[in-house]
Parts: sequence; C-alpha cells; structure tokens
Amino acid sequence: MSAFDFRKYLEQQDKDDELLRVKSEIDTLDDMGAFISRLDYSGLKKSVLFENPKGFDIPVYANTVGHDPMSIARSFGVDGGGDGVLPNIAKKMGEVLQSGGIEPEVVSNDEALCKEIIMTGDEVDLSVLPIPRCNPSDGQGASTFLEGRFITNLVASHPTPKAHNLSYHRLEVTRKNGGSIWIYRGTGDALSMQDYWGSKIDDPEESYNPDAGKPFPIAYVFGVTPEFIVAGANKAMPFEANDYSFIGGLRDEAVKMVKCETIDCYVPADAEIVVEGIMKPFNWTTQGAFASFNAMYDEPRRRPIFDVTAITMRKKPIYQHVHVGRPINETNTLAGFFRGVHVYREVKAVLPNLVDLYIDPAAGIGFTVHLSIKKGRIGEPKLAMMRAYTALQGFCKHVFVYDDDVDIQDPHERNWALAHRFLPSRDLMIIPNVIGMVLEPMAQGIVGKNSKLGVYDGHPEMPLNVRDFMGVDCTKPIGLSVMDRVLTVPEIEARVDELWKTEGIS
Repeated sequence: MSAFDFRKYLEQQDKDDELLRVKSEIDTLDDMGAFISRLDYSGLKKSVLFENPKGFDIPVYANTVGHDPMSIARSFGVDGGGDGVLPNIAKKMGEVLQSGGIEPEVVSNDEALCKEIIMTGDEVDLSVLPIPRCNPSDGQGASTFLEGRFITNLVASHPTPKAHNLSYHRLEVTRKNGGSIWIYRGTGDALSMQDYWGSKIDDPEESYNPDAGKPFPIAYVFGVTPEFIVAGANKAMPFEANDYSFIGGLRDEAVKMVKCETIDCYVPADAEIVVEGIMKPFNWTTQGAFASFNAMYDEPRRRPIFDVTAITMRKKPIYQHVHVGRPINETNTLAGFFRGVHVYREVKAVLPNLVDLYIDPAAGIGFTVHLSIKKGRIGEPKLAMMRAYTALQGFCKHVFVYDDDVDIQDPHERNWALAHRFLPSRDLMIIPNVIGMVLEPMAQGIVGKNSKLGVYDGHPEMPLNVRDFMGVDCTKPIGLSVMDRVLTVPEIEARVDELWKTEGIS
C-alpha cells in the first residue's frame, strides 16, 4: 500500500489502539472543541474520530499528530534515541533537503480520489462540511459573524513553477462560498501574496493598486497522513521549496498530486477533501476574534477575503481537523516543535556545541526557548540567546541557556538550574524595545513594550556568601488592556462530562 494512504493509516491506528472512536452524536459548535481539549489535557495520546457530528454525515478526525513529539518523530522515520528527538529530526531534515527528496508524480483526475465529487460555481457550499467552532468566543466581532467556524487545516500553494508550499492559515467561514483568511507575515505564502498583489499586506493603503495585482490562489487540504501535516508546520523548510519532494524523501516514495479544478495549485491526489479559492488584491473584511496559540482571543482584525471557487472530495469523505485553543493542543505542539527545529539549525550553525533545544508549546510556540550547550567559552550563552532571537524574526521573547548536564525537556531540571546556577545581576540580559509581534499580549501599548530575557550560566566571580534576589511579577499591569484568556465554559464542560461517561473514557 502507499505510505500516504489516509484510510490505511486510520486502520493501522485502530489496530495499534491509537485511535479513539466517538460514536455518540456531538455538536460541532463548542462541544467538539471542548472534547478535543479535554482529550489533550487527559494524557491520552490518541487521535480521535467523531463518527456522528450533529447535523452532518461526514465524520471528523482530529489530532493526527496530537501533542506527542514521538508522533512527529515517527512521521520523519526517526526515534528519540541518540541525540534526542529534535536533533534527530533536524539531522533527517537536512539529509532529505540536501538530497532533494523525491519528485512528486502528477496524476489525472481519473486517478485522484479527491476528485470523485466536484462542486464548482453555485454548487459550492461550505455548510456541507462539519467545520467546528473550536472555542466558545471564536468569531466574535466579525463584520459578518456566522457562528465562529474556522478552518484551521493544511494549505497548498504553488509559488513558482517548481515549488509547492504547504502551510497553515486560519479561515473564518462567513458564507457558503467564502470568508476571510489570516496570512501570517514572514511565511512563504505572505511573500508569495506580496508578489501577486504587488505590495505588502501591511503597507500604507495609498500604495495599493488593485488593478496591478492578481488574485492569489490557495487550496485547503483535508485527510492526509502525518507527513503532510508536519511538512506544513515546518518553519525550518526553505521558502519556494518543493514540500512534496521533501515528503517523498521522508518515505522514499513519490507523492501523487493532482492539479486543482479552478486554480493553479496541486494537491495530494488521495486527499479526502479539497477547498479551492482565491484572495483578490486588497479585498478586505474584518475577521472575528479567534483563540490563538497564546491561549487568548485575538482581537478582530482586517483580513483578506477568501472566495471559494471549488470543493472536491472523495465519496463518503472524512473531515480532518487541526485543533487550536488552550495549550496543550496540536497546533501549538506542531508550531512550537518546528520553530524549535528552525532555531536549532540556526544556532548550531554558529555554535556547534549546541546539545538540545526545547520550546514548551504552552509558552507561546517560540516566545520561550530553552537550550543546552557544552559551554567552552564565556560569552557563548549570549551568542546563543541572540541567535535564537534573530532566528525567529522577533517572535522569541525569552531564552534560557543551560549546561549540557541539565535535561531541558524536564521542568524539574530547568527549575533546579534556575534556582542554583542563576544570579540576576550576573546572568540576566535584557534588551529593551526589540521587535516583537502583534499577538504578544503584553506588547499592546506603551506600558507593555516587548523585551527579550536571557538566562545563562556566566563567569564565576562573586563574593562569598553574597547573592542576588530577583522578583518576577507575572500579574497584568493595571490599566493595560490585554487579550481575553481562553477559558472553559461550565455548561459545555458538563456536556463533555456526559459524553466521556457514555463513551467509557476514563
């Protein structure tokens, strides 16, 4: 069988007791999202298949990778032995990129399962898909609020003739044939859109010239094996690369891809569902609030309008969902891990004695970076801090550097090192007023200007029996307006309690 057969993958998960089947009817508004969140926090490292979404005849599959780094490792064909999961994946990624991978194979519509049903024109209707509202307040504040249903799945684009890019952009569905998309600055698709539109998204409006640009096409893809999920999340992948070739190199097998019906993009031929569409130049709307990686609801913002031009799918398809909400969740795990791979490769290039790197998915998928080194010279920790900050283009906020005898994956080890090897006056580096990012909740005004914190093991000169005291105030500044936290809702949690009892989950 093909290594990329989604149905066979689910069958194998079932055999290995890695798939939780939920047979009870479940509402895709709130209850499904709360159920997934409960599963993430329960410690059950399983994917979940909701067989009976209320009002839909399409099952919903979630947690393809989940929040287990070993699931990511398996998709790369590596384990956690030797240097560890992240260094092993970084090494494997470098090997595949250097080899060029295996070129994908283009097939016809007759050979593509995702073309068994084709909807174009007036037939296009996103309401046939069981798109969840991940969190109770998602979508609030949009100009065309419609229940806050967001598609958070894999996106395929075709930036140049030889490149195929996979990524993630959230799509708020506000009508049967479209909605609005958040395109993150610094991503490959944001750069491609800039080329198509002839201007950056956040340039001054007087520079816009809609007539000079052209629509930017992308396709949302549902129902693929983990290799595609991790490739789309991989911050370390080069821009304008062929992500399908990379995936083929991971499994030593060519990916079969097919051209979309209405746009110049290619998608995995065996995908379950594909949603094709375009973003016309400088065609805006207001996207509603959305629970972001920081476990807070981002405020409504101006975003490009997305017009759906086609929906294609298998007969009796399965909808694949990538969950976003309170950490721990799949999105934070994927984004944090691969930002870690990217930072590891960048730091390793200038500091070969780097041993390991860890980004806690609960800590802003890159806001806080922990790394360990075999320190040989004074100053190396500061070099590691600054390189980590620049690698993430201002995303990084805190860097903690440890000796290599500290297991940075273990919070107890990290806390021990902070308590016994850190002195604030000696080992604390603060750089004020550096570039941050818009979703930093404490950088929403003058009071909350972003800054970078680095903790390291510096030189040993200190008077006997003298030490420093550092107080860390983690309360919200009075008078500063910050984002609302993503919190559970008792009524929804009570319904999920009953579902868990019915399904016999302990």
